[in-house]
Parts: sequence; C-alpha cells; structure tokens
Amino acid sequence: MTALRKILIEEEPVVATTVTRAPVTKFYVVTGNAPKETRATVLEETGNGLKNIALFLAAPFIGLVYAVMLPFVGLAVLAMLAGRLVAKFGTVKAVGRVLKDGGLAIAAPFIGLAYVVFFPFIGLGALAWLGGRAALAAGR
Repeated sequence: MTALRKILIEEEPVVATTVTRAPVTKFYVVTGNAPKETRATVLEETGNGLKNIALFLAAPFIGLVYAVMLPFVGLAVLAMLAGRLVAKFGTVKAVGRVLKDGGLAIAAPFIGLAYVVFFPFIGLGALAWLGGRAALAAGR
C-alpha cells in the first residue's frame, strides 16, 4: 500500500461546521428632495421587472438562434482551421494576399459610398442623443 493511499484511507474526514450569517442593518440617507428619489426608485424597480419579463419571453428565441447557428459556427471553425493549415504554404499565402488586395480594391468605392450616404444620419442621431441627454439632465 502506498503512503498516499494509506493516508487517504486511515484519516478521518474533516467536516466543516455550519455557519450562520448575521443580518445586515440597512442605512438610509434622507435628503431634501426625498419624494423625487422615492419616485425614481419605484420607476427603477418597475423597469427592472419589465426587463426580466422581456428576457423571460425572449429566452426561447435566443436559445433557438443558438441551436440553429451551431452547425454554421462549427463549419466556420473547421474552415478557419483548414485555412490556417493551408496558409503554411508560401504559394497559397501569396495567392491569398492577391485575392485580399483585389477584393479590397473592388469594395473600396462601395464602402466610401456607404460612408457618404449614412454618416449624415449617424451624425444627426448622435446630435439628437446628446441633446436629449442634456435636456433630461437639465430637467432634473
């Protein structure tokens, strides 16, 4: 019998005693505008409950998306591993670099067009967002 097995067999198991937690006292800070804070707390709690309900209702659909996408993710991982294996060869690396540069050269005008078309809307959205946040901060 080895020494380790002898130690494991002959020693008595150590049992931890149960530990009870003491109740924590809650401290509240009361300021001059307590009713407003109370209203905000009630709204935050209601919003949190609605968020939990929405997540509860969306959970099956999120799970379905995971189940449907799993084969595609597996195929993408296999393609990535195969690409890494093939990329060890110099000629394949050179062909890949040429294809990448050619694809970027073809896509560049379309990417520039997308910037020109969508950035004014993105800028207006950012301006409205910041203005709304400033208006809400001024209203408090």
